[in-house]
Amino acid sequence: MDYRRLEKIKQILQQRQPDLTLITDNVNNFRNLSAIIRSCEAVGMMEVHLVNNQQEQLYLINKVTAGAERWLTQTRHSSIVTGINHLKKRGFTIYATHLSDRTLDYRKMDYTKPTAFVVGSEKKGISEEALENADYHISIPMMGMTQSLNVSVATAIILFEAQRQREEKGSYQQLRISQEIYEKTIFEWAYPEAALAYKANKKPYPPLTDTGEINRDYKSSRASS
Repeated sequence: MDYRRLEKIKQILQQRQPDLTLITDNVNNFRNLSAIIRSCEAVGMMEVHLVNNQQEQLYLINKVTAGAERWLTQTRHSSIVTGINHLKKRGFTIYATHLSDRTLDYRKMDYTKPTAFVVGSEKKGISEEALENADYHISIPMMGMTQSLNVSVATAIILFEAQRQREEKGSYQQLRISQEIYEKTIFEWAYPEAALAYKANKKPYPPLTDTGEINRDYKSSRASS
């Protein structure tokens, strides 16, 4: 393990935002979806939520996301209502990107609290079920004849506003995830193949040495019992 790579992994994890996420509502164009995933990773998300995306599309996404999917947990839900309720139970406020009579300027909202964005498909937009279950509708003010943006472009604009707000609050300057998840994720990112082997054998991950190598002499209490 390259020591500089290990330090980079630690730096990135120390900036991760476990209370910032996004759920897609049938975004079926894999290029748009892959761009959305890249933006989610770029602002420090730990996970994204996907609804009704086909397996073959997800395979294509992995080919064009520049590796971003490796650094994000992808949770799939059977319906948008199931996904939204899952996040609400965890304390997230749900923001649907949609132009309606209740729409608010996206810049006026507070994204420093637990925040989940819902983005819709290219042709149909966000479903009625998602709009009904969202806490707020938000949109990006536009001054031209065109009154809509590509979904991946609109998503990136809103996500980087959330990043700006969180930077001002200092959210990226403190470890936001538990120490257990922090150490577990370091191992999985540094040694993905070894992590799969330990999982398959139902064994806990060994600690890493100060230089980032796997401590081969380590014996856990579980392993020795």
